[in-house]
Amino acid sequence: MILHLNNAKTWRGGEQQLYYLATGLAKKNIPQIVIGKPGSELESRLKDKVEFIPVNMKNEYDLFSVWKIKKICEEREVKLIHTHTANSHSIGLLTKLFLPKLFLLVSRRVDFPISKNPLSKRKYLSEKVDYFLCVSNKIKEVLYKDGVNPKKLLTVHSGIDLEKFPNHQTEIDIRNEHGISEDTILIGNVAALVDHKDQATLIRAIPMIKTKNKFMFMIIGEGELEQDLKYLAKELRVEDKIIFTGYKKNILDYYKAMNIFTLTSKEEGLGTSILDAMSASLPIIATRGGGIAEMLEKNSGSFLENIGDYTSLTKDFIKLIESEKLRKEFGKLNKEKVKEFSVENTIEKTLQIYNSLLRTTK
Repeated sequence: MILHLNNAKTWRGGEQQLYYLATGLAKKNIPQIVIGKPGSELESRLKDKVEFIPVNMKNEYDLFSVWKIKKICEEREVKLIHTHTANSHSIGLLTKLFLPKLFLLVSRRVDFPISKNPLSKRKYLSEKVDYFLCVSNKIKEVLYKDGVNPKKLLTVHSGIDLEKFPNHQTEIDIRNEHGISEDTILIGNVAALVDHKDQATLIRAIPMIKTKNKFMFMIIGEGELEQDLKYLAKELRVEDKIIFTGYKKNILDYYKAMNIFTLTSKEEGLGTSILDAMSASLPIIATRGGGIAEMLEKNSGSFLENIGDYTSLTKDFIKLIESEKLRKEFGKLNKEKVKEFSVENTIEKTLQIYNSLLRTTK
């Protein structure tokens, strides 16, 4: 029995990856349970697909939750815990203190250095973790530099469902809803509004885009920096060129409405929003934050620039805004390239790791 731990209440890339993994394993009849927050988006989406047990993990040292999870492991004969967030990593470690024979896998999705906090250092350098599953080689590199045993570091790139765009039935005409004409080039950014996603660099590029073609930017997501970003747009007098939509569930409709996709992150585990954009046959303009460059090839489906380089980004935007031919060429290349990042590949590689550990118990 596999036990997945995720303490997130909201829905972001990590939860989407867990959803893909759990539903994919269910199709293969792999025994598993998902433990997560009661009332979470993950619980809602997994309903009737994968067994979900709600446990209100209040923080990473919630011993009451640890005790409940320990009891579930004993009752259900769990052999392996796979944690999918930083806090659930701690919960998994504490559970293993009581049940030392459990295998423990930790998915690492961000390329931040390990915190210098002694407790944080201790949990990442702990010998109790069997493997860290890094969603990019960049994350593996960061953890290695911070002292994690390289034998415990494995890269398992995130993947996406390649069929979701061809099979998607449009719910809403996004352009009509937002008053965007068909001849306006729509450039989309899908990311949480937080510092490492660096939408500020994106906004700083906009005043420098000088073209006769109509264009509009759409920033899709929510987060603590929303008001700061809106203020920056106003300060730069480009608020009429940006639509802030907030979080959207029907994200596929938004991708279908776009002509260009952009992600200007400083740090990025991998950036599955880029994979979604590639699957939607969109050309990409991005920075080299984190693992982004592992998905893209400069001048072949995408333009890649250094972090924070809004001057170069501006030139890229102008090239794609003014050339329908180049947009189509890049989109076609990305549609083919993204096949390397199918969710089936991610599931299969993860299952191989599970089996390599579980075979040792037989």
